[in-house]
Amino acid sequence: MTAINYCEYESEHSGDFLTEASLSKKGFDVRLEHAQWSGAGTALIETRKSCLVRMLLTPSGLECNDTSHNLGSFRGHATHRFKPLGQLLFIPHGTEFHLKHGACQQKALICLFDPTDLGPLAAYHWNWDVHTDENMLNLQSLYLQSTLQRLAEEVVAPGFASELHTECLLTSVALELRREFLSNRNDDEDTSKLGPSQLNLLREILEAGPNEDTSLHRLADACALSARKLSTCFRNTTGKTLRRYAAEIRIRKAIALLADQHLLIKQVAYATGFQNAAAFTAAFRKEVGLTPEEFRRQRSS
Repeated sequence: MTAINYCEYESEHSGDFLTEASLSKKGFDVRLEHAQWSGAGTALIETRKSCLVRMLLTPSGLECNDTSHNLGSFRGHATHRFKPLGQLLFIPHGTEFHLKHGACQQKALICLFDPTDLGPLAAYHWNWDVHTDENMLNLQSLYLQSTLQRLAEEVVAPGFASELHTECLLTSVALELRREFLSNRNDDEDTSKLGPSQLNLLREILEAGPNEDTSLHRLADACALSARKLSTCFRNTTGKTLRRYAAEIRIRKAIALLADQHLLIKQVAYATGFQNAAAFTAAFRKEVGLTPEEFRRQRSS
């Protein structure tokens, strides 16, 4: 997998991995994977930007010659720090995870996802630096188990709107993990930022045209945030206000339309959301330093 780094450091026998089925999109990669190790060893797994959830689809140790070598640790190489792995395993993004394995074969559902690319979850902080927990090595959640089982079925037999369904299921998984391990962390509105998907959504709405509702409450609803939090998060992310950003988008669109000499100034004004040519001219001059007529003449010459 390109989203993780796997490296054996106590054995010459690296694992063999075969993907049976997969579903992927920007922000997630879900697959059914067969893994086989010909001998015992220890591997370092680095998750980079993605979180990893693994659910064994064969009972732990059933096909292993040495069941004592199915261990994991977030804290280094010392043997006494390794803990038994359960059917459900969670590795947060940016984490070094050490896997001690025996000679075995396993089939598992592997879910790699970036919470900041899962719709409204982008508004939250996902800093796991001081929140890794040994309970992540053996998750005891029937809800997660049933959700991941549904994900496994979707990967094997994708149905209608499969990518959307997968994203919704992964959002539920991410929320459950956040509640379990980050519930005591308070997100500060003054420091929170918007994710790339939310910024893209705002830009698409603001660029849609004069008939699109671009009110603050409409934009906030689209991002699943309150109007106040959206304004704060946007300013912290871009360094400018939403009003200023919207004005820049309208003027950029106006500049493109002014290149068409057949369009009247008032037509450009209406197409960019201004109620009349006078308001458009004032806003354009404030932003560009020229009136629309002066800008058009300068460009044409």
